[in-house]
Amino acid sequence: MALSLVAIAVAIVIATKELILCFSGAIFRAGTNAYGVGDCVEISGLRGDVIDQNLFGTTILELGPTQGSRQYTGRAVILPNSLLLSHPLVTETYMGDYVVHFITIPMSVHDDWQKAEEILMKVAEAECEPFIEEARKHMASLEKKHWIDPPSVNPRVSIFCHDAQTLRLVLRIPTPARRKGRLEQSIIRRFLREFVYVRPAGEPPLQPVTAVHPTAEPR
Repeated sequence: MALSLVAIAVAIVIATKELILCFSGAIFRAGTNAYGVGDCVEISGLRGDVIDQNLFGTTILELGPTQGSRQYTGRAVILPNSLLLSHPLVTETYMGDYVVHFITIPMSVHDDWQKAEEILMKVAEAECEPFIEEARKHMASLEKKHWIDPPSVNPRVSIFCHDAQTLRLVLRIPTPARRKGRLEQSIIRRFLREFVYVRPAGEPPLQPVTAVHPTAEPR
């Protein structure tokens, strides 16, 4: 009798394992206040805005097609809460109304990177100027609330050597959490319109940059 009861109990646990994990994930989500409806999250390679959550799963509106895009793909994805126990969760809107965003622009080592850096900074400052003060106040409020050293809101360009032939200009900017994609596209388009490729003496004509893509940011 005892062995039979144990076997039945084990069978029930095995059959309901996923449901138990989903319920445990819901408790974990509620206990850590990981995210809520309206937040932008990424888990297990799936990224989108949370539109519903319950004891067993979370429904998101998928964002794509690239990693940093803010365009809806038109698909809703239901994620079981059990994923919260086995995969890292990225919350893009954890900082609130304003976040820090990165844009990466690859260049050839023969390009005039100093001019490109100057133009990129000018374009970024012009695009961020309407909300830079609000972003600065928001970051200051985070410092008081969480006792952290807030990131600078001033646009900044860093230069990295990807390989012997390629440089990467990485622009860091503050941005409203819901306008990352539009702001990124505006900066890239203005940069490409204003940047003039200069041919070094004795060098053949350069080809324009054909790939511009964002870099993912942790939450």
